[in-house]
Parts: sequence; C-alpha cells; structure tokens
Amino acid sequence: MSRDFHPGDWVLAQWQGGPLWYPGVVHSVGGDGSVAIRYDDGSSEIRPANQVKPYDWKVGSRIHARWPGDGKWYEAVIVAMEGEAGVTICYEDGVTETTHTSRCRSA
Repeated sequence: MSRDFHPGDWVLAQWQGGPLWYPGVVHSVGGDGSVAIRYDDGSSEIRPANQVKPYDWKVGSRIHARWPGDGKWYEAVIVAMEGEAGVTICYEDGVTETTHTSRCRSA
C-alpha cells in the first residue's frame, strides 16, 4: 500500500534502512516517492517510502528510550504525551521520566 507523505508530516522512519523506527518530520518528497526526513535528533536522510510510516506513538506504546545516566537504550512504555515531541515514559523498572522523542525509538 502506497502512502502519500507531505512536508511537515510527523513520521517514523527506519534510520539507514535498519529495523528500528525513529521519529522525524518530512522535509520533502521526491518524484520517485522517496522521503527526505529531518529526525527529531537533528539528523537527516532520504528513505524510500516503504521505510516511512505515519507517526503512531500514543499512550501505551512500547518504545526504547535512551537513559540519560548511561546513554543505553531501555524498554519503556509511553504514559503521557507532553505536547510536541515530548513524552513521559515508564521504564521496565518503574522509573518514570519526561523526555523528548529524539531520545526514543521503536521496533
């Protein structure tokens, strides 16, 4: 199924074609359907449309988040949406924090 993306759409994309999905915003769409994305962490790349999907995180979504103490990725659940690009998450050990989506990804 083909999706039409437009500049400004908030999406999840597979960074470098890998298995993990990272949040970002569509910058532009190529004539071949490729999608230029500016990720929430500031990096950019062009992905084929089949490696991009609409942003679908919501309360209850399981994600991975980068713990600020050691920079490692840990499983977490979104417990609140905090406006544009902000989420409150609960790690598996019960610790909660409010963070930016640039520190999150999903499988």
